[in-house]
Amino acid sequence: MRMIVLAYIAFGLTACQPQQVNKAAQQQHFICKSLIEGFLKTQKLGEYQLNHLQPTLHQTAAKREYTYQASADHSMKINMPSQQNLKFECLQKTAEQFDIQLVNPQQTQNQTLLSLSLPPQKTIDTLTAFSLKTQ
Repeated sequence: MRMIVLAYIAFGLTACQPQQVNKAAQQQHFICKSLIEGFLKTQKLGEYQLNHLQPTLHQTAAKREYTYQASADHSMKINMPSQQNLKFECLQKTAEQFDIQLVNPQQTQNQTLLSLSLPPQKTIDTLTAFSLKTQ
């Protein structure tokens, strides 16, 4: 009987362990989120905040869906956005190519808002303002 109880406790504790965030997924998320929020700011839509991300950052994915929701503290303003939620897709086509698309449920195709082409890592390394010296 004790063995069964100990097995349940051990199983319960291992199930509660948080999953590790995938480093590549985290870098991808940083780029995607920065592009989306930069777009929102340029359109004077800074009242939107990230509400949901799919898939989570525990796995890499070529496509991530971002749902932004209008902030609740803007509900008393006259200039309230007509859409409570905005949905974006971030597509990573290659290691250096990202597209941000606006998902519109009334349209069959998504509208590409931004495309980003990063230079190769070797070029980025030569563009840094400083270098770290290893001793």
